[in-house]
Amino acid sequence: MSQLNKKSKTDIALAYFHKPPSFYNCAQSIYKAFQKEFDISNDEISEFAKYGNGKAKGGYCGAYYAALELLKDKPELTEEFSKRFQEKSEHLTCFDIRFNYGMSCKNLVKLTADLLEEINPSSSTNL
Repeated sequence: MSQLNKKSKTDIALAYFHKPPSFYNCAQSIYKAFQKEFDISNDEISEFAKYGNGKAKGGYCGAYYAALELLKDKPELTEEFSKRFQEKSEHLTCFDIRFNYGMSCKNLVKLTADLLEEINPSSSTNL
């Protein structure tokens, strides 16, 4: 596949977010977009169904939580990702984002996928 036809991780995440046939939530969409790079099974993606709609651990945004899980073995990237995410979204918990009329869930999925690619450009081949 040529570089011109290659879908970004953001395109992949958004293609699965709340769309048929899977109707993935925010956390699942991020996991699906980075499935190959992190060797994530379909069962793991299914398991992340419980982390959408404000139910991620710590009340975090599900997309943010999924990214933390992907980066858990890379503390320097986790720190950079968290800093950038909070700069753009202002909040980290689903409740705070929604209560303060922050970004939409779709935009949080986009932000998360974009940031994961930005902080580690090799994510398109191997994170």
